Amino acid sequence: MKGGRQPGTRVFVALDPPAEVRAEAEAWARHLARSTQGLRVVPARNSHITLAFLGQRDEYEIDQVATAIAETEGPVGGLSLGAPVWLPRRRPRSLALDIHDDRGELKALQARIARALGESLGWKESRPYRAHLTCGRTGRGFDPSGLRLPVSPSIAFESEAVTLYASHLSPEGAEYEAIERFEAGAGAQ
Repeated sequence: MKGGRQPGTRVFVALDPPAEVRAEAEAWARHLARSTQGLRVVPARNSHITLAFLGQRDEYEIDQVATAIAETEGPVGGLSLGAPVWLPRRRPRSLALDIHDDRGELKALQARIARALGESLGWKESRPYRAHLTCGRTGRGFDPSGLRLPVSPSIAFESEAVTLYASHLSPEGAEYEAIERFEAGAGAQ
């Protein structure tokens, strides 16, 4: 385990899209934010496709997560950015772009990771999986009704890596720290 994590670190597992995909998503959101009061843009460095949010975990559990990912990860292709969507549907707090998974590889990877985390940690996702890339966040009480969303960038891509991240919250927003990165088909980095 890298970095000597303290007990109670918030962690999640995510697929990392290529830098150009993250940059296009940020630019799209910045364009929209100019005319949308209360929309905070997610910077490209924080863009990811969440596969499993695990909440607070101690160092031993984080090591188990890394082992589970190393045994399940693999290349994921046939992905593309889809239509913009507000999440969750009731009382939205995030603006995201759906991810199209034409070959079903992302869904299969997420299922393998969920199964491995269930076996090693007893973790279970409470909601159905919906692949998306978050581009913006809003505050409580934000009402997107009547807001016309521009067409999203049309970009096809393959994954670069699956990463185990620590999430550090602050009043300025979340910052993510890579704990361990697994290049597509290459193991831990």
